[in-house]
Amino acid sequence: MKKSLIILFAFIALPLWSQTKEDTLAIKKAALDYVEGWATGDVVRIQSGVSPELSKRRVSAAGELVFVQDMSRSLLCASAAGNKPNVRMQDLTPGKPLVQEVKILDIDVTNASAKTWNAKYGFFDYIHLSKAGGKWQMVHVLWDTTGKK
Repeated sequence: MKKSLIILFAFIALPLWSQTKEDTLAIKKAALDYVEGWATGDVVRIQSGVSPELSKRRVSAAGELVFVQDMSRSLLCASAAGNKPNVRMQDLTPGKPLVQEVKILDIDVTNASAKTWNAKYGFFDYIHLSKAGGKWQMVHVLWDTTGKK
């Protein structure tokens, strides 16, 4: 009897701990606010999808020296503001719009992982998001350019 009650409780409680369609849409929105906000210089949109505690990183090398480039949300916003007239990266698909791909890799109750990429500017991001106060925001980004050797 006790075992049956535990199993019944698990089936009743399961939907409470699983992601919802709203979570999936909110995660994709946060990722798009980040990338599309960067591309258009829309700092307000970036701030909507990115936590004030963002840690954005890229591993680089100069000869034998390997180092990590760090960027905060404030530096991301300052950099993006310069993109308002035109993006300051090489356009790899001139004349075509930015098509940002977002793939959610995993979601649990309040944390998620996703990957974003685009052909236009040739970069991708592995992102970690967290849901706090009912809102999904990015807290960590590991990024690079495509085709890196």
